[in-house]
Amino acid sequence: MAIKRQLELYLLRLLPHVLRDDFITIGFLLKESDGGFADLRLTRDWKLLQCFAPEIELEWFQVVENEIRRSMGQVRGREELLSLLSARFGAMMDVGPTKAVVTEDPVKEMDVLASMYLEGLGRAERRASASGRTAIVNAMKDAFAGVGVLELLQREMDLTNYTGMGDPFRIDFGYRVGNEVKMFHGASMATSVEPALALAYRYSRVDAGMQREGLRASLTAVIDRPVDETKQEFAIRVLEESLIRVRTAGEIPAIAKEVQRELGV
Repeated sequence: MAIKRQLELYLLRLLPHVLRDDFITIGFLLKESDGGFADLRLTRDWKLLQCFAPEIELEWFQVVENEIRRSMGQVRGREELLSLLSARFGAMMDVGPTKAVVTEDPVKEMDVLASMYLEGLGRAERRASASGRTAIVNAMKDAFAGVGVLELLQREMDLTNYTGMGDPFRIDFGYRVGNEVKMFHGASMATSVEPALALAYRYSRVDAGMQREGLRASLTAVIDRPVDETKQEFAIRVLEESLIRVRTAGEIPAIAKEVQRELGV
């Protein structure tokens, strides 16, 4: 009878935005408790990684892989692995809770785990990106890039000076013309109108804060299909009462053209 081998599984997580709670599992380390087996697998779904963290160069992930492979034989536990990643990559890398794995063949188990944590995740992320806020933001990014203005825009605008220190909220896109700060933010109503209501609440503070600095704020919320027509009407009314312009995802190409004309590109 084949001998069952005891191993530990460490899921490697990428956190590109430190102040947010979102992360993506980009790989895993499978290591035998007595040090007999150790192997690493990272995703090769570069398209997924670029969608989740477009500001990170793909070469960076190769550096992560090389660093872990170089040291994984000496890693004795989660805390040691976490310390290694923290020292080399700061808060951008995390390690999930240790999972016990019992298997007769660690090499075959690597393929099973990859199908569970890497391939399956990629499919789920792609399905998620086809709808909701991610789809709105990606559509705006593509449209702005298509008319040559993406590099002229500020992305993920930090507004904590107005909303309060520690607030992880960021505005998707913005630029300044004279004393006017024009902003665009995706507000999906596919599952809930709460994000739109939260946007209205924050914007009132942003608007007031910019006025004190002699600036004029202008925010456009780009929305998608509603979870409920009645709730959508209420949310739109709240946004407009907060002086937020509301436009639909279908208007994104027109929005990009307007920005292009204003920036003179």
